[in-house]
Amino acid sequence: MKFIHAADLHLDTPFLGLRTAPAALWQQIYNATFTAFAKIVDAALAEQVDFVCLVGDLYDRAERSIQAQLFLQKQLQRLADAAIPVYLSYGNHDYVSDAAAELPLPENTHIFPSTGATFTLTTKDGQSVALSGFSYAQRWVETDMTPQFPIKTNTDWHIGLLHGSQSGVTSAHAVYAPFTLTELNQKRYDYWALGHIHQHQLLQEQPPIVYAGNPQGRNPNEAGARGYYLVSQKGAQLQPEFHAVAPIQWQTCTVSVAGAVRLTTVINAIERAVAKLKQPEALLLQVNLTAAETLSPALLQRIESGELLSYLQKQRQQQPWRWIYSLRPQMTATLNFNQLDQAYWQASAKKIFTAQNIAQVAQPLTQPDFLAAALQQADLPATLQAQVLNLLRENKALAGDSDAD
Repeated sequence: MKFIHAADLHLDTPFLGLRTAPAALWQQIYNATFTAFAKIVDAALAEQVDFVCLVGDLYDRAERSIQAQLFLQKQLQRLADAAIPVYLSYGNHDYVSDAAAELPLPENTHIFPSTGATFTLTTKDGQSVALSGFSYAQRWVETDMTPQFPIKTNTDWHIGLLHGSQSGVTSAHAVYAPFTLTELNQKRYDYWALGHIHQHQLLQEQPPIVYAGNPQGRNPNEAGARGYYLVSQKGAQLQPEFHAVAPIQWQTCTVSVAGAVRLTTVINAIERAVAKLKQPEALLLQVNLTAAETLSPALLQRIESGELLSYLQKQRQQQPWRWIYSLRPQMTATLNFNQLDQAYWQASAKKIFTAQNIAQVAQPLTQPDFLAAALQQADLPATLQAQVLNLLRENKALAGDSDAD
């Protein structure tokens, strides 16, 4: 027995903030979620799996675009033509809405209702499989939905599809349909296919309780390899194996600019670091410039203003597959203060630049998902602190005032 577990496709995601990318790269970025899912379908056909599980947030928003619906319909038809059934649930982004506005999906596609259901099938080698799950009826499902799942009875295999959050675990994602591992284990299922958390991870090895993650990272918080799990029978157990499919990866590149006094030195250091990146995928790069406190105020100003980033992007127009979307100078705590007492600054900064204070001040901005994600970046307090230091230096509150070219 063999199947694919994928989740959080977020087809037609907007990828805000990358409109300055070259046309060829922008087209690849726009198509990235579609390309990733097509690769998953390719794998299902090549592996001749018994079925495919898609666990919530297939679309990026409840008002699915016609293009996203047509693409999903076409990919599911490819699976239908190969007699591969699909079991899908809708999550908090694509909750069940007006069915009359939806394009029909192929007959091989089984959609879990909001009230929950269990589907059964017989694999090509004659084994019986039960699949239990539910779809979101609205944007917010804050109650524990595990009571809707029946306990395993007399099938060879039982699989649960659950789009939700593990109770008590801190995450950048909102808490929906909370569950505990104890609750899931009490169902005696052979595999739990989870969705909602975008980082692929095994919460438990046996029986596997697994987040597939999203097949394509949508923002800098979703860096690294993204894909799906191919789950295969190994004796009396199911073994998940992760496969990457994202055509584009977000990545952070760290470059030391210690001692640099000329702009050309900084540029050359960045270009050397980028040239060392060997991933086959296109990369969207945030470049962090460490030891930036050693740069002159004039050079820092050219970085902070976006002038250097604009230059680097123009230089990469003909080789956009290593696209620098952000350039961030980073300070250490070894600055030489003149008019500002260092100890006082450090003590004040520790109190002021905290995730809690940032969340409180930025609370009115957190409604859009992309802003909420940006404000939850782990390095945001340090980044804001560094930017304040830069502004102070530029206003001659800190020592140093040499020229830069």
